[in-house]
Amino acid sequence: MKHSGVIQLLRDLVAIPSVNPQGDPGTDRTGEEEIAKFIAGFLRRIGADVELHYVEPGRPNVIGRLAARGRARRAIALGPHTDTVSVRGMTIEPFTPVVRGGRLYGRGASDTKGNLAAFLWAMKRLAESRTARRDNDIYFTGLMGEESGNDGVKHLMRRSKSKLAGRLDFAIVGEPTELDIVNAHKGALWLRIATRGRSCHGATPERGENAIYKMGRIVDWLEHDYAARLTRRHPVLGRATLNVGTIRGGSKVNIVPARCEIEVDHRTLPGEDHLKLLRELRVKFGRIETETLNDNAGLDTLASHPMVVQLAAASGGRCVGAPWFSDGAIFAQHGVPAVAFGAGSIAQAHTRDEFTPVAQVERCAAAMETFLANLS
Repeated sequence: MKHSGVIQLLRDLVAIPSVNPQGDPGTDRTGEEEIAKFIAGFLRRIGADVELHYVEPGRPNVIGRLAARGRARRAIALGPHTDTVSVRGMTIEPFTPVVRGGRLYGRGASDTKGNLAAFLWAMKRLAESRTARRDNDIYFTGLMGEESGNDGVKHLMRRSKSKLAGRLDFAIVGEPTELDIVNAHKGALWLRIATRGRSCHGATPERGENAIYKMGRIVDWLEHDYAARLTRRHPVLGRATLNVGTIRGGSKVNIVPARCEIEVDHRTLPGEDHLKLLRELRVKFGRIETETLNDNAGLDTLASHPMVVQLAAASGGRCVGAPWFSDGAIFAQHGVPAVAFGAGSIAQAHTRDEFTPVAQVERCAAAMETFLANLS
C-alpha cells in the first residue's frame, strides 16, 4: 500500500532507534545521533542551514533554520523531541513500523515521531511553495533527552553559540495532544529524600535508631499535612498534587535499618516556588538528605496570544491544560511563549503497543503548513 509522504517519513523515523539511554532502555540501540543525522539530511535537502549541537557524546540536538526571504519579521521554533522511552516489554516490534487499521505502530509513533514527521513535512512544503509567505525565520529544533530531564532544550536555551533564547518569538513543541493546543501544563519537582539511622540487632532495637520509622513520619506529613495545604486552584489545571512513588529501606528483617529513602513526584502549578517543599522539610525534620531529580516549572501561555490564536485557526484545536510537563515550559522560562501541539494521544505514549492515527498525523502536517504559510 502506498502511503502519503508524511507517513512514509514517519515510517523512516520510527525505524531509527532513538531510545533514551537512561534507566532500563530495553535495547543497546540507544541515543539520538542517528536520528539527528537523518533529520539534518532532510533539512539540508529543503534548503535549511543545519547544525548538530552535542549535549552528551552520541546525543545531539539538531537545529535547522529555514530563513525568511529578505528581512525576517520574527522567529518561530518547532521543537519536537527526538528520544523515545524504553522498549522493554513491548508486544510489537518497536523499530518495524506497521500500518494497520488506520494506525501506525512502533515505539515513538505517538510520542513523538508522528509530530517530528508532521513538523518536518510542513517545513518541506513551505520551502517548496512559491506562494506562501516566507517573511519569518523558522527553526526546527529536534531536541534530545526530553524523556529524562529535558536536557536538550535546557542546553539549547543556555548555549551561548545559538543565542536562540533572545531571538525566538514563539515555540511549538511536538507532543501528542490530539490536535488540541496545550497552552498550560503543570510543573514537576521530583525529589529523593533519605533518612539515616543506626543499625543494630533486631532483637535489641532500643540500641539502634530506625531510619524507616523516621521516614514514616515524613511520609505521613507529606500525605496529611503538606498535601492538605495544596489548596490553590488554577482555572484550567486545578490543584497541585503530590505522590510518594518509591520507598526503599533496610537490609534484613532482623536488622534495625540504617537508611531509608523515598522518591516524591510533586506536580506544581505555574508560578509556584519549588523550593518551598525543600525548606519546609528541612525546618520540620532537620538533618535529612535531599536530592532534586527533576525541577521543571509549569507552562501558562495566554490563549489570547496572537500566535496561539493563529495556530487554533489553522488546526481547529482547542486550548486545553495538561497534568504532564513538556519542553515548552523551558522555552517559556527563557522568555519564549510556547505551547504543545500535535497528533496522537498521550494515552498511547509509552505503551506496549504504541501507535498513532495516520489521519491525525496527516492533519497535523496540513495544519502546521497552513500556520507557517499564513503567519502574520
